[in-house]
Amino acid sequence: MTNNEDCVDVGAGNCDDALARLYEYLDNEMDDATAEGIRSHLDGCGGCHDRFDFERRLKVVVKQRLEEDVPQQFIAKLRHALEEEAARH
Repeated sequence: MTNNEDCVDVGAGNCDDALARLYEYLDNEMDDATAEGIRSHLDGCGGCHDRFDFERRLKVVVKQRLEEDVPQQFIAKLRHALEEEAARH
């Protein structure tokens, strides 16, 4: 079990199990019963909930950054650098 005073054995078995499946949970890649177990664990476990909240917010930021437009000049420079690198090998 994760060494955290706020962590408790509820819902998903234990903290290690809940945290190991955190991204599956965030991405809705599990059945409803398993998701409910993870949700129950997060509701009752402050340490895991804090970790979940951080990962959820991080995922939002990464998604926003990926949706931003990249300047064409940067893309052209990157493409040129990749072509030069490929030509050397």
